[in-house]
Amino acid sequence: MKSIPALITKTFALILVASFSLQSAFAQETVDRVVAVVNDDVITLSELTEMALSLNPTSTQPMNDRELLDKMIEQKLFEQEAEKRGITVSEAELDASIEGVKQRYNLNDEQMVDVLKKQGLTPEAFRAQWKAQTLGNKLLESQLKNKIVVTDDEIRRYYERNYLGTGSSGEALEDEKVRIAHIMISYKTQDAAQVADQVADLAKSGEDFENLAEKFSDDESSADNGGDMGYFKKGDLIDSMEYAVVATPVGSITGPVESPAGYHIIKVLERSEPDYDTGSEDAELVTIDDATKTEIHETLMREKAQSQLKTWLESLRENAYIENKY
Repeated sequence: MKSIPALITKTFALILVASFSLQSAFAQETVDRVVAVVNDDVITLSELTEMALSLNPTSTQPMNDRELLDKMIEQKLFEQEAEKRGITVSEAELDASIEGVKQRYNLNDEQMVDVLKKQGLTPEAFRAQWKAQTLGNKLLESQLKNKIVVTDDEIRRYYERNYLGTGSSGEALEDEKVRIAHIMISYKTQDAAQVADQVADLAKSGEDFENLAEKFSDDESSADNGGDMGYFKKGDLIDSMEYAVVATPVGSITGPVESPAGYHIIKVLERSEPDYDTGSEDAELVTIDDATKTEIHETLMREKAQSQLKTWLESLRENAYIENKY
């Protein structure tokens, strides 16, 4: 199975923009000023200009500068998050990764330099850019690993909707409803991620979920009810929570699941399966060939990864100090 980073390379590529310097004459002549503040870091006009030129070296003017600055802000957030979590890329890892690129495209050192030159990149600039992408992939892997699950039921439903129209099992008469309870650890809580992990461990080890919710949950509206949030149907929950709930059996606990509000430890209390109008008691079960099943699995993994990434980026932005001066 493909890795999470491999599944969302196109989505992630614009975010993983390395803030490296090309030392261009144009940049040296630029009157520098701060164009953005990201927590304790700054982005300068010369960095923005150099990045624009590196992406479009034939132009003498920065291109899509506002959009590019937004991506550079996101990159700063990723770099800061990686540092906070102790995620690094060693020189040995970087050497091996770049060597893998050369082998994949059957390039020797001279050919690699020639390819980079055509793209307006020096080997040093490419190395810095690739290091940022490798760092971002490691960070992404650490955040999404084991949090994205595609079930056989999801594959079947996708197959029925997209390959068979309404599906051989007929039209759904009633959407599935699920009743959940949660314990929310707000980002305002000191060391929120660690606290959420500890509470999740307690819940999964058999501690009474209702008592834990009353003691730890920052969601006042549900804490007094043992975390009970009531019933939800498809589309009611944000994607990261919905995907976690879909993959969790009744009575089981999942999480922490991240959202713009904080970290959620979720218990699935009840689930009502949708009713289907089969038209016949002898309706045949859907059979999906292995190739199609693999294709659908990768599609759903990619969709979930993209959604998780979007939610995670939103939470990083919401909890950061960002000032755009451009």
